[in-house]
Order: sequence, then C-alpha cells, then structure tokens
Amino acid sequence: MHGDIITGAVRSPLGPPAQVPSSTRWWVDRSRTLADWRRLLDETAQLSPSVAVLSGMHGVGKSALAYRMAEEARGRFPGGQIHVNLAGWRDEAGRVDVSGALRGCLRSLGVGEDFLPTALPDLTNDFRSLTAGGRVLVVVDEVTEPAQVEPFIPKAPGSVVVAVSNGRLAELIIHGARPMPVDPLRAPDAISLLTARCGERIIDEERAAAELLVSWCGGLPLALGVIAGQLVLHPDQSLADLVSELEDERGRLEGFFTGETRTMSAALTLAYQNLPPECQRLYRGLALFPGDVFDAELAGVIAEIPAATARRLLHSLYDGSLLAAAEDAHGRYRFHELVRLHAVGLAAQEPAAEQTALARRVTRRYVRWIACADRALMGERLRISSHEHVPTGADDPFSGEDGKRRALAWLSAERTNALAVLRGAVARGFFAEAWQMAEALSALYLHHRDVRDWIESAELGIMAASRDGDLGNAAARARLRCLLSRPLLDLGEVDRARLELETAVAEADTTDNLLLRASAREFQGRAWEAEDPPRAITLFQQAAELSAAAGSRRGVALAHFFTGCAETADGRPERALSTLASALRLFTEEETGAVDRRRMVGRVRVAMGMAHRATGRTAEAKAALADGADDLRAEEAAHYELPARECLAEIAEAEGDTAAVRVHLGRALEILEGGRSPEAQGLRERIDALGDPD
Repeated sequence: MHGDIITGAVRSPLGPPAQVPSSTRWWVDRSRTLADWRRLLDETAQLSPSVAVLSGMHGVGKSALAYRMAEEARGRFPGGQIHVNLAGWRDEAGRVDVSGALRGCLRSLGVGEDFLPTALPDLTNDFRSLTAGGRVLVVVDEVTEPAQVEPFIPKAPGSVVVAVSNGRLAELIIHGARPMPVDPLRAPDAISLLTARCGERIIDEERAAAELLVSWCGGLPLALGVIAGQLVLHPDQSLADLVSELEDERGRLEGFFTGETRTMSAALTLAYQNLPPECQRLYRGLALFPGDVFDAELAGVIAEIPAATARRLLHSLYDGSLLAAAEDAHGRYRFHELVRLHAVGLAAQEPAAEQTALARRVTRRYVRWIACADRALMGERLRISSHEHVPTGADDPFSGEDGKRRALAWLSAERTNALAVLRGAVARGFFAEAWQMAEALSALYLHHRDVRDWIESAELGIMAASRDGDLGNAAARARLRCLLSRPLLDLGEVDRARLELETAVAEADTTDNLLLRASAREFQGRAWEAEDPPRAITLFQQAAELSAAAGSRRGVALAHFFTGCAETADGRPERALSTLASALRLFTEEETGAVDRRRMVGRVRVAMGMAHRATGRTAEAKAALADGADDLRAEEAAHYELPARECLAEIAEAEGDTAAVRVHLGRALEILEGGRSPEAQGLRERIDALGDPD
C-alpha cells in the first residue's frame, strides 16, 4: 500500500530513434541483395509502407545484412530507425509478447509511461499515429510468425519494415512483402571474408588450405568468424594445422551432426579446445546462465573470479568470435544461438552440484541487486522480504542522488535476464529467493508496465511463496496477489483480479502484519471503486483502521484519500470534502516524512477541487484545483496534473473565460506533447479553434 503510487514521468520529445546496431566491420559482397534493397527504397519512396523479408539459416549473416541495409539507408528515414529483437520478448514456450515489444517502440519514440495503453490494438494505433509524420525504418529480428510483423508497420508513406527470420514467412510474401533470401557466401566472397579477418599474407601463403576451410564452413559467416578467431588468437598456428585439427574433429562428430551444423560444431569445439582453462570454465559457466546477455560483473559471479579478470576473459572469447557484442553494447555480450547450443552441450557435463551452486550464486546476486534497485525506486514502501541482505552505502550500486534513474535503467536493461533467473530459481527450488525477486521486480513493472512479464513474474512468485517452507509464506502470497491485480486490471481481466484480491485479503488476515492486511483491502477497494463505490469505501475504511492500529499515519492518509475520491464518485461530495480534509492534514504534517508528500498533497487538493465542483462551489473548486495542479507541476507529476488542468479548462469555458481556457489547455497540451501522447493533436486543434488571443 504505502509508496505504491507512481509519479507520472513525462519526458521531452526525443530526436528520431537510431536503434539499429552497427554492422560488422568485416564486410563482403552482398551486392545482389543490396541492389534489391536500393530498388525497394526507390520504388516505395512515396508509396504505402513496404515489408522486406530477410530469410536464411542460422549463422548466414541475416542480421548483419539488415544492419548494413540500415546504414546504407541513413538519411532516407527522417522519422528514425527502430530495432526490435523479438527474442527478448519470447517466453519459454516460444510465445512472443508483441504488446511489450510495441510498448518499447513507443517509449523509444518518446511516449511517457503514463500515456502507454495496454491493449495491443491501442498500442498498434498509437504506433501508427506517431509514425505518420516521417518515413521510418523498422528492423524486426527473430521473427517466427508473419503475425508478429504487422503491428510494427509504420504509417508514413515510404516507410519500410525489414523482417529477419529463419523461415520464409510465406504469408507475408503472398500479401506483397519483398522476399530477400540470404544464401551462404559464395567461395570467392568467403575467401574475401577470411582475408579481411586474417590478412592477405596468411591466406596467400596457404591458399589451398584456406579454400578447404572455406568449403567446410559452407559459406556461413559465423563459422568463418570462428576459424578467423583461431588464426588471430594463435598466430603460431598455420592454416594446415587448423585443417588437420578441424578434419579430425569433424570425423569424431560425423555420427552426430550433418552438413553445416557438423562443421559449425567442429569449429566451435576446436576453438574451445584452444582456450586457456580459465576461459573454458567461463565459456561453460556462461552457458548455464539462463539469461541472454552478460557483463564482467555477472561473469565474475558465474566463474567466481574478480570482475577485472572476467572482463579480460570476455574480451578473449569475443576476439575468438565465441561471443558477440550485445545490442546495447556498454561492455555486455551474448552468445549466437548456435554457439550457445555448443556451450550448453559442454556445460551439461558439469557435475550437478556445481551447476546448482552456480545457479544459486547467480540467483542471490539478482536478489540483492534487484532489491537495491527496488529500494532506490520505491523508498520505504511495504515489503514482505527483509532487506537485511541488501548492500548499503558505498556497496549499494544505486546510492546517491542519481540512484533512482540508474536503478530504473539497470532494471530495464536486465528485464529479460531477471525473468529468466526467476524462472530458473523456481525450477531449482530456490523458493525463498524466487518470491523475493518477484516482489522486488514489481518496482520495474510499476514504472514500465510490461504487463505480460509482470503477470508471469507475480505468478512465479506466488508459486514459490506457496512452497517456501512446510506451510508456505502466506504474507508473501498475499502481497504478490495484490501486485498481480495491477496488470490484470490493466488487461481488463477484472474478475480474475478481484478473485486474486479476495484470496489476498484472506491470506493476509492469517498473518499479524497489520500493514499488509490494510494494503490488501486498499488494493481490493481500488478494484471496486469504479463499479461499486460503497463497497470500495467500506474496504478503504477498514484499511484506515488497520493502518491506525499499526501506527502508520501515512497509511491512514492514503486510505482517507481513496475514500474521499470514492465518496465523490458515489454522489457524496460533502462527505468527501471532510474525508479529504483529514487526508490533507495528515499528509501536510511533518511526521509523515514521505519523499512524495507534496505530490500526495497535490493529489488530495485536486480531489477536493473535484468534490467542490460537484457541490456547485465553483470558486472553491478553482482554487483547490489550481493549488493542486501547481503542487503536481512542481513535483513533475504531470500525469496527475493533467485532469486538474482539463477540469479547470471546463470551468473556464462554462464561465466564458477564453483566456483561462487557453492557459489551462495550453498546459495540458505541454503535458501530452511532453509524453508524446497521440491525443496531443486533437487538443492542439481544439486550442486552434479558440482563435487568436486578443
């Protein structure tokens, strides 16, 4: 309950996004595809948005080609270049959260979190609206189904979507998409790539061996990169030596792999065997990490080595083409999928006890850091998990004045990893750690409402809390059910949300945690306030009584605030004013000590203005709304300021005060444009219709 209300963060409009990663510096001829790409750009410059499908096998260089196409088209897309990697939005069952990925696109276009809808059709419509003003390029990686592409098609004529897939996506092609199959490199181009990576002297001196290696690699740039990495890292090794070793390895793998996969596995095994033991150990350990990307700090935890040592080993693996730079760079790395499969095969041979110990180290690391981020973002809100294990002071990675921003940035970057670690913790039976992670992760989801992730996280946490100890942890289950209700309500699953909250109240009442019992009722009341205000009021009053018994003045203040809002909705504005006055008094008293005190004061004043208006006391309504709006503006809580400005504009319009209407609608427009809300255009037209000021 306490501290769960989030300030609406409104950002200034950003410049056009430039998200597509840079292509590799080792580039060889793809002239036919690039020529086709240039024709597509010329043909669609003034036409409806187009879709191109880059398809081909693993390791053939599809993504690198897409990035090069984007580089060639720099300047052709004034609306920006957007990159979407659906792998980061795919769950263990292979399902893709397209809504979550689309919300990420809208954020990259500058849309504030409070202006993001939850339903996929609304997200799609907003994306089209925001991409109607200028040509946009969207590169969608890891597409597995045609339906995953359609929501990312921009509106502006001349826009292009490049879908990168292992499959042909025939349905898209039938409906007009341009097929661009990516074939393995021809032998001369493969030799050119190897030469670019290793130098002309090495290739010229052993041309026959180089051609044999190229033929074995089947024209796959990924396999050629691994071969080149071996030559660079081991300059004393000749091409003939490499041919001999690789031929032997291929023979051993003959019965297990076929075609290019056999060659790829042989090349990877050879590269692995040439690594020093400490690099081999890290390579295997990284394969046991369930997430997608890793940095030196995490690699150090995995291998139980200092971060500086881990950074050096990561560089070695990268130089050997066994790792790729993550899309966000900044010292983060990832496996290519085929390399991961190879590493996983080796890691599976590790003793079970060592695999479990590694998983526990990683899980505990995430529990601690996510808890630090939660504390930085949410302050002293109600929590069931203890923070006794959480670093403080200089050991807290998010301490200091800029901690909140850094915490949210870290959580956003680690979103996929954290959920993967949470899944692994539940699977391995680390139940206490799992529900603590799920509770702390709500700090991310309350700021960036990736509702599908939030639901999965909360459900995993509830499952873990149910199995934590002989009787489970009822308090943790209750808290997580309350948090689960938020994304369910966002998705319109009202009945399920109410059922979870009914269970949460029952579970909370089995504990002696008065604040938890109050919080569960507050959540439950907010799930009923729109449809059944009297029921919500009863629940809020119970929350106030429990908070008072717990000695929480802030809890009482919050409960009175919600009660007053519900009383206004129930047609009892006079009663609401009395209740809200109590909330205002409690929030303005110094003893509350909450960092968001002025924001809550502003929200109460706005609610009082709404109640005054309902009683017909216009002057009092205007004064309260204006004071509340000013408080919220000072606190940068624009999402809560917006309805106050709209209400003030309505009052001014009824009074015939066009100048005041213009002032308040002008501020509302600033808020909507600052959050890149698609509603801004309609409001601007409304202001223009007022005519020029005198």
